[in-house]
Amino acid sequence: MLKNLLHKNYLIYGSSILFSRGLEYAVLFFAAHHLSKYDYGELEYYKKVIEVGSSVFAFGFPALILSYTKSRDSKNYFFLLGILFVLFVAAIGAIFFSFFSWLFLIVPFVFYAIFFTGGIAQSYFLVSQGSSYASYYKIIISILFYVLIFISIYYFDVSGYAYVYVNYLLLPISFIHVVTLFYREKIIWQKVKRYWKLFKKLLLSSFTLVISNFANLTFLYTDIFVIKLLSQNPNVDIANYSFALNIANMLLLIPLTLVQVDIEKLKLKPNYLNEINKKILILVLTASVFLLGFYFILVHKFFTDYSNTITIFIVILLAKIFHSLSSLFGTNLIILKKFKENLYINIAMLLLNIVVSYLLYFQFDLIGV
Repeated sequence: MLKNLLHKNYLIYGSSILFSRGLEYAVLFFAAHHLSKYDYGELEYYKKVIEVGSSVFAFGFPALILSYTKSRDSKNYFFLLGILFVLFVAAIGAIFFSFFSWLFLIVPFVFYAIFFTGGIAQSYFLVSQGSSYASYYKIIISILFYVLIFISIYYFDVSGYAYVYVNYLLLPISFIHVVTLFYREKIIWQKVKRYWKLFKKLLLSSFTLVISNFANLTFLYTDIFVIKLLSQNPNVDIANYSFALNIANMLLLIPLTLVQVDIEKLKLKPNYLNEINKKILILVLTASVFLLGFYFILVHKFFTDYSNTITIFIVILLAKIFHSLSSLFGTNLIILKKFKENLYINIAMLLLNIVVSYLLYFQFDLIGV
C-alpha cells in the first residue's frame, strides 16, 4: 500500500503542486507578516475574486479537456478553441465590467482561466504531454507568478492589488508560448472548422460545468464574501479568516494530486475509484493531525497576531476533511458526463452555505464560519 502511495508519478506531479503551493504560501506568509491586516485582507479578497471570476471565463474547459478528449487532434483543437472562447467571453465581459469600474479585472480573469494553475493550459499539458511536462509548466509559471508578487509587495506600493498587476506582466509571455506551440503542431484550418462543430455541441455541457465550477468556488469562499458585505471591519476579518483557510486548504493537495495523476486510469477503469479513494482517506486523515499541530505552533510562535483564529481553523479543517474526501466523486461525475448531477450538488451546497453563513453571522456574530 505504501508503495502505491509513493508511486513515481504521484511524487513528480505532487512535487510540482507542492512546489507551486509552497511558493504561494511563502508569499502569503510574507504578506501576512509584511502588510497590515487591512492590506493583507484586501490582497486576499482580490485573490479570491480573481479565482472565482476566472472560473466563469474558463467556461468549464479544463474539466472538459481532462475528461472528454482522447486523440491528439481533439486535445490540440479543443485547447485552441477553448482559448478563443475565453477571449470571446473576455470581450463581452469587458463591455459589462466597464459600467462598474471592474475593467481592470479582465486581464487577471483571462490569465487565470487559460494559463495559471487549474486553467485550460494546465489540463491540456496534463493530457497531451503527460504529468512530467505539466509539472515543469506548473513550476515555471508558479516561479514567475509568485516572484513577481513578492517583488511588487516588497519593492512597490501595490499592497492589496499585487494579485491583479502580476497578470498584466505574464499574459503576453504566456500567449507567445502557446502561439509557438500551435505553430509546431501545424494547426489546419479545416480541422478547426470540423472540431468547432463538435465544440459547439459540447458548449451546453460546458455551461453546466461553468455554473458548477462557479458554485463550487463560490462555496469555498462564501464566508469571505459574506464578511465583505456584512462586517464592520471587513478587511481585518477577511485577513483572520483567510489565514486559517489557507492552511486548512493544504488538505486539498492530496486529492488534487492523486486524481489528476490518475485521471486517465479513472476514465478507462471505473473500478479504480475505490482504490484511489482509500489512498485519499489514509493520507487526508494523517495530514489533518499534522496540520492541527502545525497551525497551533505557527500562530503561537511566529504569527501571534493570528493567535485568536484557533477555533475558526478547527472548524474549517473539519470542513476540508469532508471536502477532500468528496472531491474524487465530483471528478468521477464529470468523467461519467453526469454534468447536471454535478451541477445540482454544487448549487445545493452553495445555497446551504450562504444561508448558514448569513444566519450564523446575525444570530451568533460568528464571522466566516
